[in-house]
Amino acid sequence: MRSLILGAPLDTADGLLAAAHRALENGQVQQAHDLAVTALSMARDVNPRLEARALASLAHCDRISSRLRLATEASRRAAHLFEQLGDAQGEANALITLAHVCILLGRNDEAVEAALLSVRLCETKAPQPQLVLAYNCLGIAYSWAGDHDRADASLAAAIKVAQHCVPVASAYQPLLNQVWVEASRLIDERFQTGTMSSLSRLEALAAECKALEAAGLSSSLLPGLQSMGEVISNASWALLEAWQGDIAAADKSVALAVQSLAKNVTWLDAFVRWAAAEIAWARQDWEKTQIELESMRVLALSVEHEQLACRAHLLLAQAFEIQGRHEDALRENRALRRREQRVVADGLVSREALVSWRLDARQSQRHLQQALITSKQFERWSLEDALTGIANRRSFERALEQRLQVQTSTGRPLTVALVDVDRFKSVNDRFTHQIGDRVLKTVAALMASSVREQDLSARWAGDEFVILFDNTTTSVAIQVCEHVQLAVAGFDWEAIAPGLQVSVSIGLSEAQPGDAAEAVIHRSDKSMYLAKLRPCSA
Repeated sequence: MRSLILGAPLDTADGLLAAAHRALENGQVQQAHDLAVTALSMARDVNPRLEARALASLAHCDRISSRLRLATEASRRAAHLFEQLGDAQGEANALITLAHVCILLGRNDEAVEAALLSVRLCETKAPQPQLVLAYNCLGIAYSWAGDHDRADASLAAAIKVAQHCVPVASAYQPLLNQVWVEASRLIDERFQTGTMSSLSRLEALAAECKALEAAGLSSSLLPGLQSMGEVISNASWALLEAWQGDIAAADKSVALAVQSLAKNVTWLDAFVRWAAAEIAWARQDWEKTQIELESMRVLALSVEHEQLACRAHLLLAQAFEIQGRHEDALRENRALRRREQRVVADGLVSREALVSWRLDARQSQRHLQQALITSKQFERWSLEDALTGIANRRSFERALEQRLQVQTSTGRPLTVALVDVDRFKSVNDRFTHQIGDRVLKTVAALMASSVREQDLSARWAGDEFVILFDNTTTSVAIQVCEHVQLAVAGFDWEAIAPGLQVSVSIGLSEAQPGDAAEAVIHRSDKSMYLAKLRPCSA
């Protein structure tokens, strides 16, 4: 007898993908992901078309779950397979997903390029919902690239296409993104001039969205994204109400946005924190504003949303300037510049991988997988922890070996810290492993934002992390570690789960001449366990 999940036969890859689609429609993202993975394993090297469809489904699941780098890899592979098969519709869908995850990762040029190509592939004589999605994605890409006029024009084109589809497609998604674009334009205007000229267009667009919601016409064009629209709508209203000075209404809208958030942390959690920061800003509560914006930055980094992390830096810089805290504003602007440089470098690596892939694809379709394995992008991914997005153990060990060699020849000091999440097993037992994963991702983001630019933070194993301090003595490293501990202790863990509290213990060891990597790590480990007996020490 055939196995069934949600009414679909599961003895074929095609049946698995149908079940994955239905799971997404019911909001069961993890189940959809698992089904897509199984379908991919069945179709790989056997049926290229089903393999491409499985990759596209997997990319969409990873996008919803904020596993953005995994979504980038899967969507790019799907797009190339569809291209090889001559399936323009499948390629366009995969490119839309690729464009969206590139937007979130801050790779604006690649996002605009992928979105433009998807628009061209979707342009046919008869308007189709797929073209609505393509124009919608292009509009978002233009907005994050800073071209609000082109963004608005693309979203207007999406709405026009939706109205001419037979049957008429929902215009809610592009209209809601017009609200986002207008809010982004106003933020840029405030940053440049100190004021917002007029809120009338934002108010009119938001009212149109509310009218569609009231009429029951706020459906998403893609499965699994309905709840996202609710969060964006409520948080956008909170922004508008805060800027209008209606603080009580803004508080209610933020509360509704929080209620609509998924259990897993996504970029929407960071967006809601931005709305909360704007409410505090309107109250002139600068301490609360700083707390919310720093939380926004940490949450954005925990889900790899480079764009929102940069926006948090920009907003913090402006808030500090208003308070006359010019040194703090300068620090945030420098941090913003460093992050933007890292995003650009990351994008260049991605484009190098893409060029390498295309060259090999011209020679033979059989070389596609080999091109991915040998590309620089794959090498970088192999040095990255899949859960937290920071460096993994292999990357840390490689860096430590290299720095120890330098120390041997130059005598430069080198210190290693081992960071352990206190009572992490009880977090998993009491709050579920899902909350435990969120804790690990947040701790990683807090570490990454607390250490210095030249330091390397990495995930060692389980709930253990490590930090490599190059050209640094123990006395200096202690100060940085104290900053890490304060950042973890000061984070609003209650926002993730009521009653949740997290702290870390840190052990330090300075490398001695002739030390092997194992010896330094072993001493750090011993120091960390001693630190657990002295919770207040670094």
